[in-house]
Amino acid sequence: MKSLFHLAWRAMGCAVSVQLETAADGHTLLKALPDWMEAVEARLSRFRPASELMHLNAQAGEWVALGEVLFANIQAAKHAARLTDGAFNPLILPALLASGYDRSFEAVSQPPTTEPVPAMDWRAIEIRLATREVRIPAGSALDLGGIAKGWTAENLANDLAPYGACLVNIGGDLVGRGAPADLPGWEVQVADPFGDSPLATLWLRDASLVTSGVDFRRWQGRDGRPHHHIMDPFTGKSANTDVLTVTIHHPTATTAEAYAKAVLLRGADAGLNWLQTRWDASGLVVRRDGAVLTSPQFLARVSERNLA
Repeated sequence: MKSLFHLAWRAMGCAVSVQLETAADGHTLLKALPDWMEAVEARLSRFRPASELMHLNAQAGEWVALGEVLFANIQAAKHAARLTDGAFNPLILPALLASGYDRSFEAVSQPPTTEPVPAMDWRAIEIRLATREVRIPAGSALDLGGIAKGWTAENLANDLAPYGACLVNIGGDLVGRGAPADLPGWEVQVADPFGDSPLATLWLRDASLVTSGVDFRRWQGRDGRPHHHIMDPFTGKSANTDVLTVTIHHPTATTAEAYAKAVLLRGADAGLNWLQTRWDASGLVVRRDGAVLTSPQFLARVSERNLA
């Protein structure tokens, strides 16, 4: 007989929760996940000076042999940059540092005012598949950010899926595998940044739902201007956009993460028009003025909505 198991903790600077419906020993399966995720974060975090990512950044301009986890994330990040024509760019770290986001967000207060630093060309990231080596351009540095969250959520879900239907949520990156008994999928909701009632409810099955926005991780700089963590790689500044939050439905969480950034940078109307050229994706945008816009494909997935 199957039972539903649940575990929640914090990692990667955000809330993490996992649900698993299984006939196996769900407690044992889930209790191993925080340690696994800690090992992943220790490799990928830019906030840990000894991480493998920061070791690579310190050797910019040189070929560096990498472990499987970091190598896979860099491959995913370069693919995401290609899909978005550079709207997502993993070489964004110097821009983030210049903006003041140089430590975990809880410690960010008033950053020093410095000149913006546009990201270098993502196409200059070189990869050798046979030897699992990477060379990033001299003077550059990687921040995997949302790609790391999406990749981790995908891999947690894929590891659990053989034991039963599961739902993984890492700070708004949701990945569902299978469906609980007698349901068409996992019931998930799109939050309203202006209120307590959800904007929409849908069933998530063998897919991902990712929400990103500028409503969180904001700070006031000494220059008097507001800053947020979604950087425009072309200007090196916090993105100037009418989008407050964007939610993307896509088969993979890493691509959904990248598409969310691309829509946000393009703005609500242009972003959703661009998204409709991606056959495998759909989305919902909340503008800063409170208006809610959706692509037709996203609206077709919604089981309940409150979009008035």
